[in-house]
Amino acid sequence: MPASPPCGLPRLVCWHLTLGVLGGVALFGAETAGLLRAGAVGVDVPVDGPYAALAAAVRPLLPELLLRVATVYALAGALLAASAGLLAQAWGARGVARALLTVGQGVVLLGLLAWDRAIARPALFDDLPSLRPVLAWLVDHGQPWQPRGVALAWLLAHAAGLAPRVRAMPRAVSVGLVAASVAAVGFWSWAPARKVGAEPPPLVVLIGIDAFRPDRLEAAGRGVAPNVARFVADATQFTHAYTPIAQTEPAWRAMLTARWPTRTGVRYPLTADTRMVPAETFASAFTAAGWRTVFATDCSRFHHEGPASGFATRLQPPHGAINFALEKLRYRALGMFADNALGAAWVPEFIDNRALAGIHDPMGYASRLSARLGNEAASGPTLFAFHATAAHFPGDPVYPFYRRYVAASEPLERRLRMHFAPVSPGAKGGWSREGAEALYDELLAQADSQVGRLLEDLRRSGRYDDALIVLFSDHGESFHADRPDLAGATSVHGARLSDEENHILLAVKPPRRWGRGPSEVDALVRLVDVGPTLLELSGLGGPSDVDGLSLAPLLRGEARDVAPLYAETGYTHVSPEVFSPGHWPGAPRDFNAYRIRSDGVVEMTDAAGDAVLKEKDRGAFDGQRWVVDRPQEDGSELRSCEGECEGADADALAAWLDGVRERAPERGWRKVAGHVDDRFPQPSGNLRPSQRLLRLRPGEPPGAAHPQPRGG
Repeated sequence: MPASPPCGLPRLVCWHLTLGVLGGVALFGAETAGLLRAGAVGVDVPVDGPYAALAAAVRPLLPELLLRVATVYALAGALLAASAGLLAQAWGARGVARALLTVGQGVVLLGLLAWDRAIARPALFDDLPSLRPVLAWLVDHGQPWQPRGVALAWLLAHAAGLAPRVRAMPRAVSVGLVAASVAAVGFWSWAPARKVGAEPPPLVVLIGIDAFRPDRLEAAGRGVAPNVARFVADATQFTHAYTPIAQTEPAWRAMLTARWPTRTGVRYPLTADTRMVPAETFASAFTAAGWRTVFATDCSRFHHEGPASGFATRLQPPHGAINFALEKLRYRALGMFADNALGAAWVPEFIDNRALAGIHDPMGYASRLSARLGNEAASGPTLFAFHATAAHFPGDPVYPFYRRYVAASEPLERRLRMHFAPVSPGAKGGWSREGAEALYDELLAQADSQVGRLLEDLRRSGRYDDALIVLFSDHGESFHADRPDLAGATSVHGARLSDEENHILLAVKPPRRWGRGPSEVDALVRLVDVGPTLLELSGLGGPSDVDGLSLAPLLRGEARDVAPLYAETGYTHVSPEVFSPGHWPGAPRDFNAYRIRSDGVVEMTDAAGDAVLKEKDRGAFDGQRWVVDRPQEDGSELRSCEGECEGADADALAAWLDGVRERAPERGWRKVAGHVDDRFPQPSGNLRPSQRLLRLRPGEPPGAAHPQPRGG
């Protein structure tokens, strides 16, 4: 008998790939048309008036960015079509029947993938009204095993019919597939062996959890953060730790420089570069000593670290107008096909950017970040800092966190994303305080799981015990517990000087070989103490003339004199007279408070910045009392005291606050050479392609994408 003819699989695959690419590009075009349609969800933003500058800054970056997005669609379509065609072979159909069967297989594959992602990250589809009933059922009842079990059963059903056709493949093709499979398994299971008995290089890990309130670790905290609790049990927890300003960017700048915000010049989010006071950071001291220094975050809208942070490598989403525009580009196929290491490398602006609800996979991001931490730590002395932002607006809980604490009776839109509403005097929020705090707890649990992934991988690699690890929060969060009229209103941080907003988590675990220190320290400590502590424990010299003090004596169980906290309010969506009638309310709270530089960086205008400084409350805290100065509408300043306000200690604290304020002139900033503001319309250098805005690697010159030494 004559030999059986070849199955013709390569030719079919070629056709399938071609049609798949065309289908993917068509889907990209359809989604783009939907995004551009007037009134589309999330895209109805005016591009005239104050928004014209944003559109002008973003427009040159879009072609290259959209080309990369279209490439993902094309490759995803090709992969989907090839898989569908292979499965269609199981039925032996020919001609039109085979083509229709292939299309049907592709629809089933796409549906299974969408089903899986809708359970994992429902915010990917929550703005599609037609899918809301199905999505609501999945949020209440969906489990990851459901679509995966159906997919497995479906594939097994095809296996019997497909097996004879696979056996008919040319021998070379079969051998090649087997060899490729073996090579893939070998590659993914391979890991460099650690030298037995080798002393690992020093490792310092700094993990900040945005908006984490320490009371979430207490018995009444309903188990929000088991990974943090497990770490705290290994560490020394400072139960009276406070931040000098309850907003991320200025708080991180104060921590990095060990200076009060009055001395850093960074006193509110999106501070103009021209107002930053140049200062050495503890990260720059590590860098100068030859350490590998890495900063990573998945959200950089209001906290972006530039060269002045001292970190040689900074892994963060793009900075400026492009990041605000990305939220409007709801390309859902990216969240379905590109939520992996390859997608993160190709379109990092989307995949490693928490501002893109549903598209960003926080747990996948944590896994990739953990691998990066392991690689850095194996290469030499390393300082690795991570800022986890899950609990910060615009948070969207993923599986299984979105069904932890928020009641199932709440509206779907409340369960899947934070909602923002301006708070004004007498305004009552559209939700209950219990509901708002429950969503906050779900997001904290999500951040805790990310942190747990990093810590567990350190344990698995054997680096946990020998690492110096600091876990902290940059600020707390206020749900207006003292204001019944604001029940359910949007939460806030940086609006008042209080325990809810300024009390932070701080726990330090030295290397195990140093011995166990006290489990808890009740002395008052400040966020500005972190840098001097890391430098002393690592045996490095650091900046002089700082406000922070090393916590090393307290870690050894020794006592130290009380070191007061200086604190000030920031700039929030809540005008200060909401909480303090008669307070001066002069800072604007709209888009006109900001300017967009010609290089796309968004920063506060000088006029708005001056107004923010004028409306700030400034205070001092010594663990027993708060002394606070509040500017009044009539131009005066009201000083108040809460706590034990009689006696010499109270007088000494008030005098100390006066001394801090006298040493910090309100306009003590100076322009740094080479930086750009709106008085110089042309930025230095050329704009980088948007993909390169995400990461700055060691040795890469800071061009116009990073012209500023941002610190908070």
